[in-house]
Amino acid sequence: MDDLEKKGLRRGKLTLFIGAAPGSGKTQSMLRAAIREAAAGVAVRCAVSGAEAQYPDTLDLLRHADLPAAPERGGDLDVDALLEEKPGLVVVDRLEARNAKRAVRLKRYMDVETLLLNGIDVYAALNIGHVESLNGLAGRICGRPLTETVPDAFVEQADVLRIADAPPEEIMRRGGAAPRSEASLSALREMLFRFAAERMDSRLDAYLHGRGDDSSEPWSVAEKVMVAVGSGPSTAELLRIGRRTAAALKTSWIAVHVKQPERTLGAPPRLQGDPERNLRLAEELGAEVAVRDGRSVSGELLRFAERHHIRQILVGETLRPRRGLRLRRTLAEELVRGSRGIQIRVVPAAGSAERPDPGSRLAKLPPGGLPGWASYVLITLLTAAMTAVLLRYAAVLEIVNIALIYLFPVLLFAVYGGLGPSLFAAGASVLALDFFFVAPQLSFTVSDLRYLISFGVYLSVAALTASLAGRLKQQLLHARQREEHTASLYAFSRQIGAVSDVSSLLDGMARQLSQTIGAETSVYLPDEDGRLRRVHASGGFSDHGDGGERAREEDVVAGLVFGDGEAAGRGSNTLRELPGRYMPLRTEERTYGVLAVRLPKRGDGSDAELTGEQQRLLEALCDLAAAAIARFKLAEEAKLAHLTAESERLRTAILDSVSHELRTPLATIVGSATGLIDNDDLFSREDRMELLETIRSGAMRMNRLVQNLLGMVRLESGMLTLRREWCDVQDLIGVSLAQIRDIRGSRELSLRVPDDLPMVRGDEVLLEQVLGNVLGNAIKYGPDGSTIGLEARAQGGMLILSVSDEGPGIPEGERQRVFEKFYRSDSTRQVSGTGLGLAICKGIVDLHEGTITAAPRTDGRSGTIVSIRLPAADTPKLPEAGHDFRPGAERGMNDDE
Repeated sequence: MDDLEKKGLRRGKLTLFIGAAPGSGKTQSMLRAAIREAAAGVAVRCAVSGAEAQYPDTLDLLRHADLPAAPERGGDLDVDALLEEKPGLVVVDRLEARNAKRAVRLKRYMDVETLLLNGIDVYAALNIGHVESLNGLAGRICGRPLTETVPDAFVEQADVLRIADAPPEEIMRRGGAAPRSEASLSALREMLFRFAAERMDSRLDAYLHGRGDDSSEPWSVAEKVMVAVGSGPSTAELLRIGRRTAAALKTSWIAVHVKQPERTLGAPPRLQGDPERNLRLAEELGAEVAVRDGRSVSGELLRFAERHHIRQILVGETLRPRRGLRLRRTLAEELVRGSRGIQIRVVPAAGSAERPDPGSRLAKLPPGGLPGWASYVLITLLTAAMTAVLLRYAAVLEIVNIALIYLFPVLLFAVYGGLGPSLFAAGASVLALDFFFVAPQLSFTVSDLRYLISFGVYLSVAALTASLAGRLKQQLLHARQREEHTASLYAFSRQIGAVSDVSSLLDGMARQLSQTIGAETSVYLPDEDGRLRRVHASGGFSDHGDGGERAREEDVVAGLVFGDGEAAGRGSNTLRELPGRYMPLRTEERTYGVLAVRLPKRGDGSDAELTGEQQRLLEALCDLAAAAIARFKLAEEAKLAHLTAESERLRTAILDSVSHELRTPLATIVGSATGLIDNDDLFSREDRMELLETIRSGAMRMNRLVQNLLGMVRLESGMLTLRREWCDVQDLIGVSLAQIRDIRGSRELSLRVPDDLPMVRGDEVLLEQVLGNVLGNAIKYGPDGSTIGLEARAQGGMLILSVSDEGPGIPEGERQRVFEKFYRSDSTRQVSGTGLGLAICKGIVDLHEGTITAAPRTDGRSGTIVSIRLPAADTPKLPEAGHDFRPGAERGMNDDE
């Protein structure tokens, strides 16, 4: 970028549309964005062909977009023609695609890089699995390798990252190359969101470091991560793990390779590979690469780490030889022994997951022991080897010692092999003992009958130990199943407390059942009319939609279960021939829905049945789900009841207030007007003026009521807009005092308004209404002969207008609520009013970015102080002669400020 700026060139802007899998909608989002750019006048060239638009809706959008096609050469993007044409925007799909063999550049993202370097903006689409550091993990999730990748260094150069996401059900419904498993798609979506979050974190770090703010200092001391790069094939995955680790720690990372004359780092000699290839991959992943020479790999790595203050080293696990003795430590063991305060993280090598762990062999062996004839061959070889060793030392060993040694294979295969191999080991041991060591030797004849007792003990020990071992394995298997079920119930119960809608609850239940027993699920809930509808489906339940014969049969069974409240299907007493199990989601009060569960078919194609543990797990999950749905329903009903009660309260308050406020002035107006009309001759001039004043006062009171109602309607609808202009505070106060002159009565007025107050930028008419309403409230609630105080002052860049009265005051718990619509304190019910005045004042003050509060008087007397705080502004300069000083004519005095 710096070189381009020195040459006066602009790098093009890369907008990357990234999705979890094919069918997530990234190409459509990219095309729609390109259409908008074309409509704005940008010269757009589209490199998305009909062959690449594999979905019908995407193909239709491409046809109707009418975007000019980008030039091609041999089926690939013609970069030279685009550089000559210089369009404003180029749209490219499948960023990871490989170009033809004779193309100038190997991959499509290299073509895009050339366009960007020449100042051409690019829209590009990519799936998250094709990002280099995530490729291996995404391949394992999808169950197949994703061959083409894009380097992380290129992806991180994107100026804009746009996430294209769709629910797994929609992606699977669209078909294409996306995984057909909901769990796989959910994992890919999680990977996508984590990648986007890491990108946001790195952008924030860059901003803070660039700003030089002290707040970024703690983030700059993150520990570096070092990855030991070998030449073996498993190093690529190790590098990807290192990149993800560094991204999670928000730090940089270094890939170090140590050259040795004879050995390769991290792999035995039979796994020789190409270290240069792994180093190139490290550079593509964004690592700093270093190559060192040394005879001791571990020593050189530790010296490098200490020299560069590295506190975490990632190293691949070295595969141990399956045969023979280990004469030296592995690299990981050497690093652990030599590390001083450095954290060594050992990553299992590829294929190491299949090697049995000594502590878990018991659970991993099949119930019948070792597979097939392998157990018997191994017993024969072990017995022969033991016999050869014992014959050599027969002169120094007693027959009792030899018999006990022969007991070892019997016990070993009783535990690990099962009943058949253990009995075979007992027979082989007995025969070998009898033939080679019991007199007469080299003969199966037994001269001493006591040896027959030993033979019987051998067989009894074999049978008993095999039986106990088999029982132990079954108990261990059941214990593990119970642990998984308990963990599933615990996770689901925790999730219930966190979710706030039924959809998330059903997703969590389906995920728990899929992970625990591998079941496909479908959930039915009643709609507003009480008709049962399928609201969630996964696996095979989602393949046939709602229109097939199979779907109609399932709907009928679900309706039967919902009506009866009893389970149906396989393993129940109703419709046992069905392949699935239908469970009611029921509490003690009612049934809320139906859960349908179907296990995968057995290897012979028959339908599997739920075990007792699985049935109990299913029943527990159904009970938890039903309780959660009941809670959601009760919450909705409570919310609806609250809204209904609130609406009724507001309606009653409006009717009471409006009727009272209209009835009183109307009565005085009608009475005064009737007196003037019927008895005009009886009234003197003074009496007639008094009656007319009564009529005017009543009309003004009605006018205030109508204005308050209209003002609240305008505030609620958002139709109230400000006409900002410079306002003199003394003028505001003068107009507001004039508004209350007729209702002030015998109340005294105390003013504290200095001459040097700053001006306020706002809507003068609305601010006069606010101050007039507050003063009117003070007069209304203050007794005759009391003092109304009005003080104005500037403090901390704010203008504060405070109005005090000597009325009954506002209780502490109601000082916030008096600014709500139609709310009136119980202590002021005897005074007429609608409860709208202060609510309107608060709405207007909020529009001016100010605050209005109510507080008790501070001098110990009863009453209330209402304070209005508005942002103060510097007094504008006077215009020069001939200058237009209309509102908004000066720059910086428009309505947008």
